[in-house]
Amino acid sequence: MQTKVKHRHSWHAQQYPRSTGASSQQISLPAKRAPGQHDGVYGSREGLYNMVLLGKSGTGKSASANTILTAGKLIGGSNQHFQSYPSSTPVTNKCEVKIVEIFGIPVRVVDTPDFFYEEEHVNQAQVEECKRYCQEGHCVTLLVMQLGRFTDGERNILEKLEKSLGWRIRDSTIILFTHGEDLKGSVDKFIGERSHLNHLVKACSNRYHVFRNSSKDSKQFKALVKKFPDMFPNFPTIRTSTMSCLR
Repeated sequence: MQTKVKHRHSWHAQQYPRSTGASSQQISLPAKRAPGQHDGVYGSREGLYNMVLLGKSGTGKSASANTILTAGKLIGGSNQHFQSYPSSTPVTNKCEVKIVEIFGIPVRVVDTPDFFYEEEHVNQAQVEECKRYCQEGHCVTLLVMQLGRFTDGERNILEKLEKSLGWRIRDSTIILFTHGEDLKGSVDKFIGERSHLNHLVKACSNRYHVFRNSSKDSKQFKALVKKFPDMFPNFPTIRTSTMSCLR
């Protein structure tokens, strides 16, 4: 009887082509690892860093995920972005993943559905899928909220997400406001005038950022990524002064 031997894999185990037109450069992605095995450099499943977008339906999660993809370079030859369009019902019904190169490393961008769209029924299957990527010390979570539309359902959303995911995501969360182009005045004033929103931002150690999803300017994403080292010192944000890996 032949015995199967399991091998450990390293960061350089797999090569994926980067779609850059005429050139055929190669970048390294990690091979799949055994369950529970993590990479010590970036602290994420399978050696990839995870950026997980959470929030209510209609706040702009998918549009924000697309803003991130546009700022980086999609890996694997795919040019497909997340579905995003105006709708009275949720467009995203399951967790979806894209891998994008940011600062020279592959990052997994995870778009998620509204777990609490039906108040009496939590989509537990998708919560469990989200847990694969949203783990303490292994991700940055972006809690997406639309400026000017702070609903009753969002008052306790942080606590509900923490209960469902099983850990204090607030320690790894940045509040990501969308529709920044509609804001009149300063963001600080907008937050300060709304006690429940102010409480939520303070719970996340006053970490927040504003996206103008209608804008193609990658500077807004660069500014967001600069906030990551406060939570994860090992995240390789600024490797060069030109940030040439972002468009």
